[in-house]
Amino acid sequence: MHRTPSSRLALVFAALLVVSGLSAVAGRASAAAADRPLRPGPAYWLAGSDGGVFAFGRAAYAGGAAGADLHQSVVGVAATPSGNGYWLAARDGGVFAFGDAPYLGGGADLALHQQIVDIAATPTGHGYWLAGADGGVFAFGDAQWLGGVAGTALNSPVAAIAATPSGQGYWLVASDGGVFAFGDARWLGGVAGVDLGRPVVDMAATASGAGYWLVASDGGVFAFGDAGFYGAALGMAANRAVVGIAATPTGDGYWLASSNGGVFAFGDAGFYGSAADARLSHPVVAIASGIGTTVAGPPETRLMSAFGYDVSWPQCGRTLPGGQAYGIVGVTAGHLWDVNRCLATEYRWATFGGSLGGLYVNVNWPSVADEPGLAARFADACGPADLGCQAYQWGRRGVLNAVDQATALGVTAPRWWVDVETANRWTPDKALNATVIRGALDALASRGIEAGIYSTWYQWGVIAGDYAPGRPIWVAGPQNVDEAVQACVSGPGFGGGPIWMVQYPRDGFDGNILCAAGIAGSVASFAVPPPPAVPELPAPPALLVLGRQFAI
Repeated sequence: MHRTPSSRLALVFAALLVVSGLSAVAGRASAAAADRPLRPGPAYWLAGSDGGVFAFGRAAYAGGAAGADLHQSVVGVAATPSGNGYWLAARDGGVFAFGDAPYLGGGADLALHQQIVDIAATPTGHGYWLAGADGGVFAFGDAQWLGGVAGTALNSPVAAIAATPSGQGYWLVASDGGVFAFGDARWLGGVAGVDLGRPVVDMAATASGAGYWLVASDGGVFAFGDAGFYGAALGMAANRAVVGIAATPTGDGYWLASSNGGVFAFGDAGFYGSAADARLSHPVVAIASGIGTTVAGPPETRLMSAFGYDVSWPQCGRTLPGGQAYGIVGVTAGHLWDVNRCLATEYRWATFGGSLGGLYVNVNWPSVADEPGLAARFADACGPADLGCQAYQWGRRGVLNAVDQATALGVTAPRWWVDVETANRWTPDKALNATVIRGALDALASRGIEAGIYSTWYQWGVIAGDYAPGRPIWVAGPQNVDEAVQACVSGPGFGGGPIWMVQYPRDGFDGNILCAAGIAGSVASFAVPPPPAVPELPAPPALLVLGRQFAI
């Protein structure tokens, strides 16, 4: 999810922008985007109960309410016709507008008898309806109130609302599958009275307005009118409830979303990503679809923040933070030859949502158990008494093993950081220790991987002495962001290299800031996930009609 930075962090980041020139990169990216013609295509958004928003396809991310002091959880999301904005609705009727979505009322303006369950937008983008569990409907902006079922003896509470493409009508659906039509919305059937395995949780209309789908929490889909049945997610959600359905712009397909952020695509719906690998701290509660023109820029424009995190084997099984511009994952489990069992999972977290992915590898002198066997282990390359050669091969082959293990899992990065810490075992002979490190650096170079050094000034001196490979430096030791910023500009790093990145404690994890050199070299340091291929929609006249389709 996305956090709102404190004012102090915002000032720090602003300072980093000035130091690094990241603002200039962002400016060039914006200018380049302005020069490109808009390319509309399918888009969908997921909303979490905490107000976090995830954008996929050509959907724009325009902000979220995660980290805000919400009185009630978010229950629904609706997008604007442009794909550059959306609304979130909370249980108490609070409405949060982002991007080009105007705030038109909600919350304190309502006299609620029961909680709000959903939101639907008008096709103009200048209005929306909120639906209550009792069947009450509240209209704002150019949305017209056309009726509701509040006061009716409902067998089950209302679960969702969907608008007709004209904006002159809407449907309500109850959790038992009963459907209620208002305005130019036609009643085309429902599943009330059917022995459902799970309750109905959402509905979506076709592009023509002459059909709709209902979806149950077990992933079952029910199609009515001209809505085609293209499949269901029964058994696919792995004990995670399906929470919503959203139609494609053509009406010939749909996406289902589950509470863990999973997305299931059917018909002509393309899969453009999900939040299933984000290890969410709050469940996804809704999905919206439409069209958008957001297109990911080239790698050099993708780093839009100096802040990130690093994780490794100690964080296995933990809920990891979100909103990072980059994530760095330890390949080894603390020392050479042992691989982090959560490497693949944590790397998916690191690169989730387009954030950049980096890697590091721990190095060390052999353990008490391994040291006596060095001569036999490396007899193919070293003489039995050549301890320097054996040290070199220990570092070189240990890192090559880590590279091979990571590559087999699809985990790659153009730069790896070599972690040198006193927490690992080292010999008192600093020259031998430096030989291990040199072997590790040479191993990376042999695979075409750039290398950097992670350590502290003190630990590097204790372990490697005056060995100066002149590689980029990732400094540990600062205890807060202010000290980290100071470390960025405090002078040369250890080992003869420039300071690229600084680590400090942040939110219970190891946080990091990129310094000027690190930001300038980010493309050479991080894996940039390729954006998924998202098709372009046809000619603008068709888009005008298709853009009126909203599914909540």
